[in-house]
Amino acid sequence: MSVMKKIKSSLFFLSISTLFSINSAQATIYKHVDKDGKVTYSNVPSANAKQLNLPPIVVMPPSTNSSGAEERILQRRESMKFEEHRSQLATKITEEEKRLNEVREEYKDGVPDRLGSERNYQRYIDRVERLRQEIQEREKNLGALRAEMQTLTEKKPEPSKVTP
Repeated sequence: MSVMKKIKSSLFFLSISTLFSINSAQATIYKHVDKDGKVTYSNVPSANAKQLNLPPIVVMPPSTNSSGAEERILQRRESMKFEEHRSQLATKITEEEKRLNEVREEYKDGVPDRLGSERNYQRYIDRVERLRQEIQEREKNLGALRAEMQTLTEKKPEPSKVTP
């Protein structure tokens, strides 16, 4: 028997076995509703049960071409981790910018409004200094976060070149 005939006969038997597995996967399903309204589904008929007309179930044999599947899964996980990290970083940047703007608004270029609790002028000077230091710290943090985002964007993983 030639190689071609062997391949054809193997494919024939594979397709026949697939058809039998599709037919054996189809079963009759019955739905029964009892007096309390409880719904029960079964493949065994019972009193007052109605047969359901469901579309046929198609069962496919597992793919034998799994080469690269692990690689695609790994690349997808890396991509998801990257996107999650990028999203968290973007959120931190937004929060830091918001707080920086709030502090700058309160600072008013070094001449913030005096609070009622600052009758003592030294308290006012101390608060102005704390605000100035907080602005510097937040600007520094924001610069570091933006640099990290830039580095992250440059290292973005490339999409999988293997087609599923």
